[in-house]
Amino acid sequence: MHYFDAHCYLGRFNAWRGDQPIAAPELLRVMDHYGIHEALVVDALARENHPAEGNGRVFELTGGHPRLHPAWAALPPASRELPPPDELVAAMAARDVRAIFLYPGQYRFTLDDWCVDRLLGPLAERRAPVFICPNALIGDENIDLTDWPGVVRLCRAFPALPVAISESRVHRDQRLLYQALEACPNLHVVLTAVWHHRIVEYICREWGAARLLFSAGLPARDPGLTLGQLNYAEISEAERAAIAGGTLRRLLTWGGALPAWPEPAVAFPPPLDDLHAMARDRKPLRGQGFRCCHGHLGLHNYVHVADGSVEELLAQMDHAGVEQAVIFPNSGMNSDETYGNDLVIQASQAHPDRFIGFALVNLNRAPEEMRRELERCFKAGLRGIKIHAFLQNYDTNGPAVEAACAFAHERRAFIVNHHWGGTERIRYLCLKYPDACVITGHAAEEAVPVLGECPNLYIGTSALTGYGMLEWLVAQGGADRILFGSDLSWSPIPWGLGPILYARIPAAQKRLILGGNLRRLATL
Repeated sequence: MHYFDAHCYLGRFNAWRGDQPIAAPELLRVMDHYGIHEALVVDALARENHPAEGNGRVFELTGGHPRLHPAWAALPPASRELPPPDELVAAMAARDVRAIFLYPGQYRFTLDDWCVDRLLGPLAERRAPVFICPNALIGDENIDLTDWPGVVRLCRAFPALPVAISESRVHRDQRLLYQALEACPNLHVVLTAVWHHRIVEYICREWGAARLLFSAGLPARDPGLTLGQLNYAEISEAERAAIAGGTLRRLLTWGGALPAWPEPAVAFPPPLDDLHAMARDRKPLRGQGFRCCHGHLGLHNYVHVADGSVEELLAQMDHAGVEQAVIFPNSGMNSDETYGNDLVIQASQAHPDRFIGFALVNLNRAPEEMRRELERCFKAGLRGIKIHAFLQNYDTNGPAVEAACAFAHERRAFIVNHHWGGTERIRYLCLKYPDACVITGHAAEEAVPVLGECPNLYIGTSALTGYGMLEWLVAQGGADRILFGSDLSWSPIPWGLGPILYARIPAAQKRLILGGNLRRLATL
């Protein structure tokens, strides 16, 4: 399997913390750890400040490193900041630049015909791939920014032009992505944009593996995310090879054949431990005994849940080595909680060894109604509470949150919130309700400062998106206070496993996070 990253960048960038790899030697060491062979590289200066500056410097950053392939950023031509489109494409061919990246959010332009068609025409003639990256550096939300009508228009206007979407996350626009793939055979999407449950399998099934391009998201993202998602997607090895790099290599050959990189040409270092070896070599995960503290059951308006029946979830858990998972209902997050809780009750009663059922309560209900539903669910065998103030449009600092914590304290039960609020709010709730096992729904950095004071507080790992985030959490709070959470049926289970399997921490700590901690808590 040959991995070719479709979208890396090098050089200092705005959000650089000092630990992410921003020079070629550092980037290559990280790629070696994760088993990535090659990468298409944009200069961060071109991405964030100006293409005229970064396009020239990218050769300095990648020079002497044949595994790193320079790419350029471009602008609409009327500002005359870059050479005219014909000259730009000729310069790309002359300097072996294989792809163009467009950043319409950062540079404030549209995908309308009057704005970009003059630029795209010469690229389409040569079939040079164009990556559209809508995220701005500051000032915008970081998800669902792609102009889908504009993308479909230009794909149809230039059917020979390979177009790829590379944004931080296509989330609520997932169904629009599907419609665009259906409408445009020349449209692709980079894997870092689509971290949804079974989406790799679904796109391969419906439109083919050639529509997906692998990227690890370096230097900002943890590469384990998309590597886990790809390596353990239930697709054929031919489909996996196409996504990993085969399709990208084919798209980049418009400027001539790329140098061959047979597998022995890159000598990766030995794996750190058995879990690292398992992930890097795509070894089966079945029977590993992992336990997940964060899973959803049912359909939802936010996301398309493919292959999400109870039986299909159990099969996916088996495939990913997950022995047991906490589940709560999708519908209860912002719709009928009783309907969803009944689904969870049925699933957890039918499979008590595989599912730990949590009741979901709506914080907008009257206090007596909340308690009535919780008592009903706990009588039926559910063992915890899930609240989602954000989707219920409720203030996470409101009194209903405290009422739910009080019930968990009375029953010595688990309670998970999508977002608990700031550090002081977490401290207050944990200390006031010490018999509640409080879990952060996501990898909440704001919980770290009070871990020492609050022995009933645990951090869920959904999602360890930032580079080195797990190592930082372990260093700050200890591996015994972290619980693996996959966000099952919203995100792929292996996507959540990846950052832990590849992490640079002792294997024993990985095992605690991946199941040991939840196994201990579930038996208390």
